[in-house]
Amino acid sequence: MNSDKVKSILKNVGFWSMFVILGILLLFILMEAIIPKQTINVFQVSTYIAKYDTMEPKIKPNDLVFINKVKPENLEEGDLITFTADINYDGDTEMVTYYVDSITLVSEDLYQITVISEGASVPFGVISSDRIIGGYAFRLPVIGSVIEFVKSPFGIGAIVINVLIITGIVIIVKHGNKKEEKVVEEANDQ
Repeated sequence: MNSDKVKSILKNVGFWSMFVILGILLLFILMEAIIPKQTINVFQVSTYIAKYDTMEPKIKPNDLVFINKVKPENLEEGDLITFTADINYDGDTEMVTYYVDSITLVSEDLYQITVISEGASVPFGVISSDRIIGGYAFRLPVIGSVIEFVKSPFGIGAIVINVLIITGIVIIVKHGNKKEEKVVEEANDQ
C-alpha cells in the first residue's frame, strides 16, 4: 500500500469519526434538553448547572457539573453524590452534590445516606438511596452561565439577530463579487 492511499484512508476515517462524535454530542444535548432524567440511563453521564455555594471551592455556582451513574452499594464515605433536594424550601427540588458522611443499609436495595457539604462539621441531612442521581465526575467552571444565557429569551434573540446579520453580509459580499466578475468578463470580451 502506498502512502497516498494510507493518507486517504486515514483522512476518510477522521472525517467520518468527526460526524459520529458530533452526532453523539448532538443526541446528548437534545436528550439533556428534552428528557434529562433519561440521559444518565442512556449515556451513563448527565449534567447540571450548580446553583449554590455550599460545595465551594470544589463546586462553585454556575459550574457545569458532570455526574456518572453509581450504584448505592458501591458508595463509600467521602464519595461525592448528586441527588435532588429542596435546598431553599420553595417546593421545587434541585440537583445538588454533597459528600457521603455515612451509609446504612435499611433493606435489600435501600440505603440511608447521611450527606455533608464541603468544610462542614454538621451533616446536611439524611437521604434515601433512591434519590441519588449519580456520582460526581468533574466540572467545567463558569460554562453554566454561558448555557443559561443561550437558553434565555435574550440569548436566543441575540443569536438569531447575529445569524441574520452574518447571513446578510455574506449575501451582500457574494452579490458584489458577481457584479465584479460580470464587469471583468465584459472587459475581456471587448
